[in-house]
Amino acid sequence: MAGIVLYIVTLLLESISVVVRFGIVSGLASLIVGGTVGVVVGLIAGLGPIVYSLLVVSGIPSGHILIRRNLSGRPLNKAESEKFTAAIAPLRAQEVPFPSHIFALDDEGLNAAISGRTLYINRQLFDSRYLPGVIAHELGHFNSMDGRLMLGIRALTIPGGFFIAYLLLGLLRWLAYGVSTVLLALLVVVFAIFRINLVGITRPVFGLSVQILRMAIIFAVGGVGPALLGSIWRSYFIEREFAADAYAGRLGYAYDLIDFFETEVLRDVVIPWYEQPTHPTATRRVANLEEVASQFAQLREPVPGVRPRWSEPDASAFTTGMFSAAALQGRRRRRPWSIIVGLGVLLAAGLLVGALLLGPTHTRPPDAFRPTSGPTPTLGMPGRP
Repeated sequence: MAGIVLYIVTLLLESISVVVRFGIVSGLASLIVGGTVGVVVGLIAGLGPIVYSLLVVSGIPSGHILIRRNLSGRPLNKAESEKFTAAIAPLRAQEVPFPSHIFALDDEGLNAAISGRTLYINRQLFDSRYLPGVIAHELGHFNSMDGRLMLGIRALTIPGGFFIAYLLLGLLRWLAYGVSTVLLALLVVVFAIFRINLVGITRPVFGLSVQILRMAIIFAVGGVGPALLGSIWRSYFIEREFAADAYAGRLGYAYDLIDFFETEVLRDVVIPWYEQPTHPTATRRVANLEEVASQFAQLREPVPGVRPRWSEPDASAFTTGMFSAAALQGRRRRRPWSIIVGLGVLLAAGLLVGALLLGPTHTRPPDAFRPTSGPTPTLGMPGRP
């Protein structure tokens, strides 16, 4: 229910993009084909992403059409299909609902994802013992609205919107630089001829115009609603990760996921125009899974004495990609050098401050000027020996 309410608020904020997109497209189309047709084209362009988003959230389409093309997803081959069937046999026995569309991705890393109502599995995961646990986790997203909501808010940005915005914003920067150069030359000529300084007026007007064009580009491609509510969506999806872990734990895969978190970090979902991690820390997830494991029967017992060795990386390390255990260990190995360098800098700064405070004091030499007699003795004049 919280996700639905947040999605409705997102749609209300996205109406800004609808208005801007309608104005731009209908205006351009009216110049080419006429007023009525231009209005119709503008309505389609303005409302199209929202209509598509609503269809995605409702489950139609399942999300495998455009996303599969963007991700280069492919059907499972015979070997992958056999491994997948064997891994999910216990889940099938529990009559857990499965997505009807399953595709493989030729990407590195042990990962899987639900987009809409479609399951994507990285190629390497088929050869991993973590395949059943990760699939059980993703089924937690599938049997809720997580996958549909994520694809729904991404559908608010037009296809290729980020690339289009990148090109247009780059063009705007170059255009602004050229216009500002010409405008500065004109202002110099005006000042030289008429002695009128217009810089104080033109500078804020020009800067405001550039910012308006920049925001118009972002609003036109869509995704403003998710961007404005990015931190709230992030908190929501973090809680949904706990819910998906608990779902897998209730199916008997808590200890499989605990072992998985020793070596891997799941890929973060991408919120339009918002770059922050959307997965919780491994320590919190392990604690949550251990609590679930104590309440529900598990398919296997934990290995005695084994605890997750994974430590949380810096927040700046999170991107939309994946981090392997080797990368995290390499980061740990480099950490002592940064500490040594930092201590060296602090020591050098301390020695410098100590030298300044405890060093010999320099007395001021006697003035070479002396007051003169008369009404203005403070002016002085050079003294004579």
